Amino acid sequence: MTGRTLWIAALLALAIIASAPPAHAQCVPLTLTVNGSSSVTVNPGDTLTVAGTVTNCGTQAATVNVTLNITRDGIPVGSYTRSFQLQPGQTQSAGTSIAVPNLPGTYVGTATSSNGGSATATVTVT
Repeated sequence: MTGRTLWIAALLALAIIASAPPAHAQCVPLTLTVNGSSSVTVNPGDTLTVAGTVTNCGTQAATVNVTLNITRDGIPVGSYTRSFQLQPGQTQSAGTSIAVPNLPGTYVGTATSSNGGSATATVTVT
């Protein structure tokens, strides 16, 4: 009788697990890469491809503002803001190519979005 009770309990547990809704991947509100990575080392004059995505992880349409702050060896060198009109769950890609300056150092780009996301990419110029 105990074996049969365990068997029934196991079948019920399996039925509950099988009927549960599938797990969804967690929404990533913001990504940022340089040449496809979060950290690169380059030479002056090289060309960098800066790319990222912003996603509206909310349940309503929203304007999501993304600000990219850039520092060189810890000193601010620039700040850029762009707005995206996004539907719930919508992802928008953005990117650009830039020439590496002739100033060696470590450049850090930190992007933050009004929907709570943040991402960082580091470029070391040798």
